[in-house]
Amino acid sequence: MGTITVDEVDYDTELLSAEGNDILAHLMQADNALKEAALTMGLMKAATVHLIDDLKTNHLTEEAIATEEVEATEE
Repeated sequence: MGTITVDEVDYDTELLSAEGNDILAHLMQADNALKEAALTMGLMKAATVHLIDDLKTNHLTEEAIATEEVEATEE
């Protein structure tokens, strides 16, 4: 027996209609995808912080400071 809690009420999933169980399955898939996306976002934020730190520490030198107006490059 599976249960789902909605608005603090527990429901027996075996007693839901076929359509209700289909909706529940889609809801669970969406929830799992959202958790994966949140994990990926956290990893990308951590990678960005590390890459910016590496850039600042190892590559943004005094010699690289622009002394005149230079057009920014977009990649």
